[in-house]
Amino acid sequence: MKKIEDIEMMEVEDLLKLASDNSVPVPSGLESRIAETLLSQKIAEDAGKGDAPATSLRTRWITGLAVAAACTVAAVFLHNPAKTELKDTFDDPYLAYAEVEKAFSRISGEMSKAADKTAQAARKMEKPIEIIRKINEK
Repeated sequence: MKKIEDIEMMEVEDLLKLASDNSVPVPSGLESRIAETLLSQKIAEDAGKGDAPATSLRTRWITGLAVAAACTVAAVFLHNPAKTELKDTFDDPYLAYAEVEKAFSRISGEMSKAADKTAQAARKMEKPIEIIRKINEK
């Protein structure tokens, strides 16, 4: 059995040869699960392209009025003049600004870590997706 690192280092042609090897038993239902995965990926890609069904002008008008009414009602009920008095948590604005910078720096660092992990996962998925697409094209 090959290690994941060995498989990742293989060329696409070698992977295609391994995939077409009929001596290796294929788990039952694998083909349907792959097809479902590819279909769900295609649906997700199509959803991201903005192919949403067109709504009528009347529906958009009614939705806009409903949102405006909900915002108005929320503003009336949530506005309490007694609670509008704000207190400073810092006496020195420079200290407050430094805290904001520290918080944004931490958020940025965490987002960078998440972006790096997402990019790594996307790179690892490129080869399998390419192989599956080539197999389905046959």
